[in-house]
Amino acid sequence: MLRSIRSGGLPYIIPRSEIPIKSAAEIIGKLLLTIVIVIVLLVIVLIAYFVFSGSSLMDLEAAVSDEWSIYAQMIVFTIAAFGMYALFERKRGWPLGFMQKSAALWTVRGMLAGILLMSASAALIWLLGGAEWHWIGFNRTVILSLLDGAVLYAAVAVYEEFFARGYVQGLIRYHYGSITAVVVSSILFALMHGFNPGSFESPLPMVNLWLAGVLLAVSREASGGLWLPIGLHLTWNYFQGYVYGFRVSGTDNVPSVIESTASGPVALSGGSFGVEGSFVTTIITIAGIAAVYAIYNGKKRES
Repeated sequence: MLRSIRSGGLPYIIPRSEIPIKSAAEIIGKLLLTIVIVIVLLVIVLIAYFVFSGSSLMDLEAAVSDEWSIYAQMIVFTIAAFGMYALFERKRGWPLGFMQKSAALWTVRGMLAGILLMSASAALIWLLGGAEWHWIGFNRTVILSLLDGAVLYAAVAVYEEFFARGYVQGLIRYHYGSITAVVVSSILFALMHGFNPGSFESPLPMVNLWLAGVLLAVSREASGGLWLPIGLHLTWNYFQGYVYGFRVSGTDNVPSVIESTASGPVALSGGSFGVEGSFVTTIITIAGIAAVYAIYNGKKRES
């Protein structure tokens, strides 16, 4: 297949096989530019921090790992992605997914789905001997931890879904369609977590991160907006760490309602990566993807 276009008033022919290559180069270029913007903004934030706090460069490691810097990274990624969208994509007409009808209802549906899927994974790991649980309850430390976690993972859910499902998935979908967008954005989502402790303890953490990305991406396609995956992402992380006491994507344990200790083989317990390192989560996530896809197709047939 050939496509005729004009340049300087004269038509010339471009083989269609070259068009996807040009689109891929455009996508890669925009994603790299987004990362460059993120790095520049983070450097500016760190310089401002050192200037106004009076800290020295010797405190760099502590500053980067501090809670304020985590929120700063979220804000910077969001600004960079929105800036790229506003400059290059808004005129093309594809939506980021924030402006969605019945956003509150979609969020609640996502939160319920996240609770269901994470509870099923955690309970099965425990029942099969992959974790030992000790009830802690709702003491002052746990309550403060629950409140802190709600704010943290609400922010994480919004920023990661905006970046991965809103901007990246939308950008790829515009050029290549939904299936490619779901697969590729989910790979990038998994790679975003590749520096977390325990990511490569076995193949399962990266497999499950990719499947979680697929689940969230299919949820984005199914609902037509970001609020279903935002709700799902929020409670998936929150219940994993702050209720059931597992490590969330390899991060440190936090004060939780249930204290969880890994036991049994790593493939079952998830090891140092937590629930997302277990084959149980692989099965549950695949079931979740199938359920969302089936519901989505059912609604399409009804409409």
